[in-house]
Amino acid sequence: MDPEPAKANAKKLMIVDDDAEMRTLLAEYFRRLGYEVSEKEGGQAALQATVTDQFDCFILDVAMPEMSGLELLKKLRARGIHAPALFLTAHDLLDDKVAGFEAGADDFLAKPFSPRELEKRVEALLRRGQLSTQPAGDGERLEIGDLVVDKRRHEVSRAGSRIDLTPLEFQILELLASEPGRAWSRNDLLDRVWSTEYEGYQRNIDPHINRLRKKLENDPKNPHYVLTVRGVGYKLNENP
Repeated sequence: MDPEPAKANAKKLMIVDDDAEMRTLLAEYFRRLGYEVSEKEGGQAALQATVTDQFDCFILDVAMPEMSGLELLKKLRARGIHAPALFLTAHDLLDDKVAGFEAGADDFLAKPFSPRELEKRVEALLRRGQLSTQPAGDGERLEIGDLVVDKRRHEVSRAGSRIDLTPLEFQILELLASEPGRAWSRNDLLDRVWSTEYEGYQRNIDPHINRLRKKLENDPKNPHYVLTVRGVGYKLNENP
């Protein structure tokens, strides 16, 4: 069966993997689903492609010889590219996941895996990205001290200075800011922010909180905004 041509409004995926067989297999699979797919063998080629094109989701192999998937994602995030990214990894280890989430990853999938499972995870990431960028009603601003979460513009600022967040970071902060002072358990955050297909576990939320603190706090090790509630989870300080 020949791949179906990408639709005019097709989502654009980039698959980066030095394994040509794996890369081709995944690219053909997603093209049959109607996606527009760009295949790259390594990080430099991927970075070059993002100069002239925009992508809705990245599927990255972790271990690549030229530039690791972690290094590539850090460079993408540094360029202000916040499209969701999923790592393919041969090791389903906590340390690898923490490093990936610190780099800005949204999900992990350990090899070997079913293309159908990857398909569902990509769909979930794209759906979450759409939800996080949908405009809310006019004038919906959450103000906590000098922190402003503008739901309509999908913007965050502190003391008048804009803070760039990924869609996932924005969703976490928006949820915390919706009820300042409320303690949210990790399960609450996973249920409300991650899709139902997300098969993570509670501690996966921690690296995202750490990255959020690095962007919000003057001293991330002694936070005044996103606080830890021992034995429960996290809350946004109502009086920062």
